[in-house]
Amino acid sequence: MQVKKLSLSISYTVEDAGWAQITISDGEGEIMNDVSYLHDSLRDLAELAIEMRSGAKTAKAIFMDEPGELQLVVSKNQNQIAFEARWFKDWQSWGLTSSSDYDVLLKGEATVQQLVDQVTDVLTKIHKNIGPKKYKEMWVEHEFPSEQYRELINA
Repeated sequence: MQVKKLSLSISYTVEDAGWAQITISDGEGEIMNDVSYLHDSLRDLAELAIEMRSGAKTAKAIFMDEPGELQLVVSKNQNQIAFEARWFKDWQSWGLTSSSDYDVLLKGEATVQQLVDQVTDVLTKIHKNIGPKKYKEMWVEHEFPSEQYRELINA
């Protein structure tokens, strides 16, 4: 019996005019999805990592597209997490579709530390390459999650 390697990779690229792209990988497959400014997804991602590190049993981050919504849902069992990338055809977080009406695009397992490291790396790259001021200009509605970033790098 082959044991699946614990693996999670997340990248997040900020683009102009309130758009970004998230890529999530389980080490074997990957999904890419556009992310709209309609939701503060980068802050959600940072909060998800903080919640998991702080002992929460479940957490999710929302990545709205136009139309549709990707949710990264994470559940924890001791120091391991199970994650699912769930695709909703409409904005579930706004109540436009049922919370049970989704397709699982990717799922896997990782450690809490892998998740925290991936999210911290995403925030560090954006902070270094774009900076909070330019991020706000590019992302229009939302500030760079500086408080969450400081909490993750100082942990």
